[in-house]
Amino acid sequence: MKLIKFEQWSLLTRYLFCILPQVEKELQGWKKFLRDCSPSPLQQQALYSIRDKRFHCQGGAFFALFNPAACSHLLSLIVSFQTISDYLDNLCDRVTWENSSSIKEKDLFMEKSFRHLHTSMLVALETVSPQKHEFYRYYPYNQDKGYLQALVTQCQKNIAALPVFDKVKEKVLFLTRLYCDLQSLKHLSFNYRQKHLEKWFKAYEILYPYLLWNEFAAAAGSTLGIFVLSALASKQSCSPLEIEKIFKCYFPWICGLHILLDYYIDQEEDRREGDLNFIFFYSSPEQCFQRLKFFIENALQRAGELDNPTFHRLVVKGLLALYLSDPKVVRQNLGVTAQKILTVTGEKDIFYLYRACQLLRKTGII
Repeated sequence: MKLIKFEQWSLLTRYLFCILPQVEKELQGWKKFLRDCSPSPLQQQALYSIRDKRFHCQGGAFFALFNPAACSHLLSLIVSFQTISDYLDNLCDRVTWENSSSIKEKDLFMEKSFRHLHTSMLVALETVSPQKHEFYRYYPYNQDKGYLQALVTQCQKNIAALPVFDKVKEKVLFLTRLYCDLQSLKHLSFNYRQKHLEKWFKAYEILYPYLLWNEFAAAAGSTLGIFVLSALASKQSCSPLEIEKIFKCYFPWICGLHILLDYYIDQEEDRREGDLNFIFFYSSPEQCFQRLKFFIENALQRAGELDNPTFHRLVVKGLLALYLSDPKVVRQNLGVTAQKILTVTGEKDIFYLYRACQLLRKTGII
């Protein structure tokens, strides 16, 4: 037990003092790239995405600790790939469509545009090639001075450095395509998006009969499965069994928990802005709690069966501590329920992690 505790806190120490400063350095590099470009709507959204969503890169970068020997490649890959994700999310949220005669026509064109933008994430997982892609072909703006292509190229260089990426590539692409599908559908107009998302889930319901459509969509919205499989590919070898176990642990359980928590703390904001929130589709707060409990229990159980259980269980507990320590929880009078959710883990150290996250928030580190 003491060894496990030491292992856990050793990971956290390296994360705080080695990984987080490197994440900041990587992001500063991308900000410099953008500031060297002339002002434009795309440059503005790119800078906003780094400013407002840097914690996504900070969280994802924990997977750089999975294999210390490949830490620099993993960290660079995670930051550049997550930055693409955050940037495109901003572009899908902020665009104004003018030349559409009907809502249906607008939705069709929006989906086409969003899908084409997100091909950049699939290209980012391929080997390096000199081919240039018109990612903005159907988007109202296209002058980014090579920013998106530079992010894609950076991902490709780091993917090429992963010894056994070919073994995990099929599953990584599966998760990435799900992510692209979700982003292309969830940003459609209010009256259409739920219908399209429910129809999309029907194609996968036979594989995941224990999930509700909003939970499957939440799991699809996480990049953590992509990062953990990429980290596994940084080793010199990995077995099909190990790949399968990690995949089934993260998707849907850890990935689903990740995004459900993200939406859980954003309820007030999303209600005010009229944004899609997967928590709103639960019939009651009690159902929401029970489903979160279901995800936590499955995530922890499956994480405990993996080769490095301390690492993967820490991911689960870290997500809970990180999201539920957000000041938005208290502002929405969700504090009591949040404490109840934390106790689901059955482990006392979750409260130390929770208080550590509160302190890191106060100091501005996260």
